[in-house]
Amino acid sequence: MIDLNFHHIGVAAQNIERDLIVFEALGYKKVSQPFIDKTQKIRGLFVEADGGAPRLELLENIDDQGPLSSLLKRQIKFYHFAYETDNIEKDAANIISSMKAIMIAPITSATYFEKVCFMALRNQAIIELVQLRKG
Repeated sequence: MIDLNFHHIGVAAQNIERDLIVFEALGYKKVSQPFIDKTQKIRGLFVEADGGAPRLELLENIDDQGPLSSLLKRQIKFYHFAYETDNIEKDAANIISSMKAIMIAPITSATYFEKVCFMALRNQAIIELVQLRKG
């Protein structure tokens, strides 16, 4: 069993502002400033709601060739679960070893987090490890 804290669910959006209206009707509120990650070629925004609802990361492509295009064409909205780590290299290696996961986006720096990476599990679920910025 992997001992990591849940951070968020990634939500693919054609347009963050349109999706935000829907999530606001469900009680979600912005908890971050909008951000652009040129490395990942996405725009993003975090939202949270009371009552134990999971934190969501609303994401849209910067351009038509962005990484969310294939998901959006297949009408997939909720596409990754993210977990916090203090040591992304160690935890990624552990997940690959113990869960036979495949690294699909290597460890890299990110605009919102110190480091991120994405892995596909044997059941094709996608998880993201996020190493928070210190301070």
